[in-house]
Amino acid sequence: MGHQVRERQVSERAFETGAPKGLSRLAIAWAVRIEKTLNILLGLMLLALALSLFYQVFGRYVIGKAPGWTEEVARMLVAWMAMLGAAACLRDGGHIAVGALVNAVPPSVRSWLLAVRDLCIMTTAAVLGWSGARFADMNATQDSPALEISMAIPYSAMGIGAVLLALMLTLARMGGETPPVDSLSPTD
Repeated sequence: MGHQVRERQVSERAFETGAPKGLSRLAIAWAVRIEKTLNILLGLMLLALALSLFYQVFGRYVIGKAPGWTEEVARMLVAWMAMLGAAACLRDGGHIAVGALVNAVPPSVRSWLLAVRDLCIMTTAAVLGWSGARFADMNATQDSPALEISMAIPYSAMGIGAVLLALMLTLARMGGETPPVDSLSPTD
């Protein structure tokens, strides 16, 4: 229910900003689709993580021998969940933020500060994406000890997460959304 109210408020703000209605709706529709897909994927990853760790504890304390692959799966899943989760929570203002300065300034200065914030996010995403691609490429020939899969798989989480983060911010801006600084208090 709260998510539907948020979507309606976002759509109303998008059209008030003067963004083209067709482009704005399309951008928001894609952002919502990507966000829902990421949320489902993150839920499945969390379930796999919990099952893997449960099996590790069960193996260690009940069977007497912990399987080696469970710890590796858990570490890889945590890396992927962190990077995909960063993109999934961007539109709703789910990132940690200190909004005292942004909320204390007039709206014209607030818009400028939020634009600087967006530039910093895009710069960070670019650096993470570039570094993630380099790390994945450097480690592509190395296999993980337990699963014996290419280490490019866990390292690619950084690059893919960065691309998704930049994409979600771009779609939100194209749709007329300004990701809030504090999810408890809207910026408008």
